[in-house]
Amino acid sequence: MSLAESWEQHAAEWIAWARTSEHDGFWDGTWPALRQLLPAPTGGAVLDLGCGEGRAGRELVNLGYRVIGADRSATLARAATAARPAMSVVLADAAALPLGDRSTDLVVACMSLLDVDDFPGTVREIGRILRPGGHLCMAVIHPFISAQDEQSMHSASFTFSRPYLQPRRYVDRIERDGLGMTFTSMHRPLSDYASALFANGMVLGALTESGDGAIPWLLAARADKVGQ
Repeated sequence: MSLAESWEQHAAEWIAWARTSEHDGFWDGTWPALRQLLPAPTGGAVLDLGCGEGRAGRELVNLGYRVIGADRSATLARAATAARPAMSVVLADAAALPLGDRSTDLVVACMSLLDVDDFPGTVREIGRILRPGGHLCMAVIHPFISAQDEQSMHSASFTFSRPYLQPRRYVDRIERDGLGMTFTSMHRPLSDYASALFANGMVLGALTESGDGAIPWLLAARADKVGQ
């Protein structure tokens, strides 16, 4: 099963989970970290890449950005389209976006780059659609967390049986307060993210790590597209 198929399979679970704010770190972790990295709205197109049910995109709309959402899951794309405030949503593979070259001022990838099947192709597409001077603002589960064995991810003791530098797929099942969600994602070391950005005309302009545990759970960064 591909990562995209797994997200479609668990789409209803994710919609319930994402729309009950106590059940993950979006409101007090991921979104504040991304918000600090965002450039001011310019009126140009902003892509919410892997928009899911649309909560990050809705926050962007509320801040005055002109947002287009893109997701591979038909169920999540429909949910994002139907929610308010409204935004345009396209059903698309992140590695084959229906957008023109240099057509986008800003790409926001909120916890989505670890969930794409074709990571190199996705970063190539980001580099293709960003205009020179545009930005990618991204957040992912910190590689220090995703490198752990699955059974230790939510415990006070950490176990690592596989090399940090080895990309691998993992499954994280979480149940809280009567809700459950299965996350099927990819661990990638930080160097994989940085190398892909550099190879596609982007440089890191900012990077933050955060979390209240012994090791950070969140990595957020802004990459800037260079060139004329």
